[in-house]
Amino acid sequence: MAGTKKKENRGGKREGAGRKPGTGPGREALSVRQVKEFQAVAEKLAKEFGYPVIEVAGRIAYDEDAPRRDRLAATKLFLDKVTIAATEGGEADRNLGPAIYLPKQRDNIVKILKE
Repeated sequence: MAGTKKKENRGGKREGAGRKPGTGPGREALSVRQVKEFQAVAEKLAKEFGYPVIEVAGRIAYDEDAPRRDRLAATKLFLDKVTIAATEGGEADRNLGPAIYLPKQRDNIVKILKE
């Protein structure tokens, strides 16, 4: 019985089954195409107006005549896109190792930290 194979009854290839043309690993994701389009428009407008789009948010954030809510919105937009979000439980946390070492290990760690 171990040498016998089951009969294949799934019917073989079906019309419309499988990956659609142009959606393979070599094709760009939608988000990548959208970012490239945004960059092209941003560069075009930067040439036209003389400063990049990020400077628009900076100008609004520092404009003392602008309403406070607009300044706060521009500041939040700028900080949300520029600062890195801190996360816990990621790869860096797993690589930290134990906080307490045996005496032999601790001496080696102290030497490394002093260098």
